[in-house]
Amino acid sequence: MGLHDAVWTRVILFFMRWLPAPVFTVMAYPLAALVYVLAAEPREAVRANLSALIPGRGASSWAGYQVFLQFAFTYLDRLWHLHFQREIDWEINGKEGFDVLQKHEGGALIFTVHSGNYDIGAGLFARKFSRPIHTVRAPEASASLQELRGEELRDEERREPNLHIHYNEPGGHLGMELCRLLMAGEVVCVQGDRVMGDVTPTYVGIDGVTYKIPRGPLVLAEVTSVPCYPVFLSRRGRLAYRIDIGEPFYIGGRKARAAEIGAAWLPVMHRFLLQHWDQWFVFERLVTRDPA
Repeated sequence: MGLHDAVWTRVILFFMRWLPAPVFTVMAYPLAALVYVLAAEPREAVRANLSALIPGRGASSWAGYQVFLQFAFTYLDRLWHLHFQREIDWEINGKEGFDVLQKHEGGALIFTVHSGNYDIGAGLFARKFSRPIHTVRAPEASASLQELRGEELRDEERREPNLHIHYNEPGGHLGMELCRLLMAGEVVCVQGDRVMGDVTPTYVGIDGVTYKIPRGPLVLAEVTSVPCYPVFLSRRGRLAYRIDIGEPFYIGGRKARAAEIGAAWLPVMHRFLLQHWDQWFVFERLVTRDPA
């Protein structure tokens, strides 16, 4: 499947050179529907998550399709931006939090989720930020797709000197490297919502809902005692995005257990996902609703 993803990406890039953008926007609707029908396991995972998150309508086929459609739109935006240098229209909400983070002396953790467009959002944040920022990604599912995405992201790093991308390789020691960076006063961006591969999970509940989230970022915050800021991305329209920057949910400077930091992070994430459930691009079952 990863090989086909890489091949289809190159095919789409070929046609994007000649066809106007509105054509691909229209084509996204039937193609997203086709993928939604064929991709049974991801489809059911999305529906299960939405059913727990927004009971009563989350399990509908229409709600699940909305997630696949928004993912298709962000995929196209990503290609237009990274390969054809189309500019993104950004709206930034929470400039006060951004200024505080920018002026903070010492390391800091940025927590985000799989929404909007992580790749182009990281590039913009690095451009606006006056400090280096280190982002964490999981490797792609296949060598061919990793080669393609790696080439794209290396180009983005060249365009944005403050952006540094790290891969969470199985069996690697990325946690130790991120800890070193934070203790040296650097800013690290992690995704605090998705558990996949050999990532260690933890379970945190709110409002009758239990989330399965990665434990690693919480342990990193516990060990380093740096402040943790929430930053969320959402899509407003074609090549138009919004960044929401909140106040720190953990101010750092004192020892707190990973469980305590997770309990502080969860309400912030949960509130965002309730508002932007159609842009939560996780295709594994991560949310369950507790028995009544």
